[in-house]
Amino acid sequence: MSQSPDAAASEALNAMEANVQSVVEQGRNTVSVLIDWIAEDTQAVTLALAITLGVAVVATLIKWGVSLIRQRSEQSSLAYVFLGAADRLSAMTFLVVGAVIGLGATGAPSQVIDATWYILGLILIIQIAAIIRGLLVDLVQRRALKRSDTRSAVWNGIAIIKWAISTFIWSAALLLVLDNAGVDITALIAGLGVGGIAIGLAAQGLFSDLFAGVSILFDKPFQRDDFIEFGDFLGTVSKIGLKTTRLRSLSGEEVIIRNTNLLDETIRNYQRLEERRWQFRIGVIYQTGADKLAQIPDWIETIIDETEQVRFERAHFAGFGDSALEFEIVCHAQSMEYAVYMDVRHAVNLALVRKFAEEGVEFAYPTRTLMVARGDGSVVDPARAPSEPSETGDEQ
Repeated sequence: MSQSPDAAASEALNAMEANVQSVVEQGRNTVSVLIDWIAEDTQAVTLALAITLGVAVVATLIKWGVSLIRQRSEQSSLAYVFLGAADRLSAMTFLVVGAVIGLGATGAPSQVIDATWYILGLILIIQIAAIIRGLLVDLVQRRALKRSDTRSAVWNGIAIIKWAISTFIWSAALLLVLDNAGVDITALIAGLGVGGIAIGLAAQGLFSDLFAGVSILFDKPFQRDDFIEFGDFLGTVSKIGLKTTRLRSLSGEEVIIRNTNLLDETIRNYQRLEERRWQFRIGVIYQTGADKLAQIPDWIETIIDETEQVRFERAHFAGFGDSALEFEIVCHAQSMEYAVYMDVRHAVNLALVRKFAEEGVEFAYPTRTLMVARGDGSVVDPARAPSEPSETGDEQ
């Protein structure tokens, strides 16, 4: 028969109380043994204290030297990150380590040595947790510093990551300390797991947006003031938050988008363009001679080369259209600014119109030729029709 939650909780509290009383009783006995040893063997106690202080002083000097080396390293370097572990070593850790060495070297009572090892175990759990937390936080900050990004949104994201890292590391350290103290942590872990699942399900959308926001801040698919295309939206990024990103659309209104939705779609970032590729076609009439057709690519190349901020790639007589002889041209506007791209197109198109007019080459446009038949079924050539005799024999 299963116990009720209240009965289980009461049993856990009683067990914890019994463990605490046992630890307190053992502590009293250890203190009593330590006092007796101090009174009986002053020389050994003095030597143990000397070894303890010596180890602590040497360790402190080493820590100080490592700190000096770290201060001379760049904050974005891995050396700075890993040398930071030395700064997180506490004087208490040095003293307890020294005490373990000193007591072992002087033949102290086993009960005192065991108690010292027990205390050292608890301190090392806390010390290792602090070092791991510091390393992880420093690695996150190193990534931000390496990108030279000082925007407040990035550091807000770092603050959330630091909070998550600290919560996880210190929770694990607390469980280890309780387990080391003889407390049954099975029920506590189960409770934390059920509570974490409940909180995660309740705030699933919020956490998704937060992690998506942190991903955007560090992966940087776009930045503030970038011009991007997202789905049906085109606009300039005005703000990147931890939950939403805001765009200023071309028509002026502000578009607010969830960060999760942003990462689920394909984003076109026009701000990262080094140059814009422009491919277009022009057509000339079928009456254009072959010599002129051969010269047209050279004209186009010369025009593009003489235009600023544009690079010529190719121009070819590409094919025969319904009403035009078609040329395909490819060039590159050497600017990411859309206004410059349109200025280049304007200049090239205008120069082409002027050149073709100068050379007597006509641009083609959709045309249709109407063929007229005589009464006997023969076709009348529209170009010769006015000079042909009529059916009555008179000239038109």
